[in-house]
Order: sequence, then structure tokens, then C-alpha cells
Amino acid sequence: MGWAQERDGHVELLLGAYVLGGLSGREAAAVRAHLLGCASCQAEHDELAAIPSWLDLLAAADDGEVPG
Repeated sequence: MGWAQERDGHVELLLGAYVLGGLSGREAAAVRAHLLGCASCQAEHDELAAIPSWLDLLAAADDGEVPG
């Protein structure tokens, strides 16, 4: 998994792209596998996981839609 690992064997630097769906299938699979065994990266992922829904709310607001 060397190409997907970032510093010290963790994938924190890939998590933003991961939650936004911006990784290749191979990269996403490697991140998922890493998250299964790494509490540190899983905690970081949990903090970032809400970002796509926040972006959806912002996009709806920009379009004049009222979320709800």
C-alpha cells in the first residue's frame, strides 16, 4: 500500500479526497483497508465525513433552495 500511505504509514492526507470521492478505486480501497485497523485515521475520517453533506447544503442555498 506504499503509494496510498502518507506520513508514518497513515493516510490522513488522502482522507479529504476520499470523503469527496476523488480517489481512484485502488486508492479508495487502500484507504478503506487502512481505516479498518487505524483508530487515528478513523477518527480523522469521522471528522471529515460530514463535509459532503455540508457542501450539498451550501449548493442548495446557492441555488435558492431551502433545505429541509
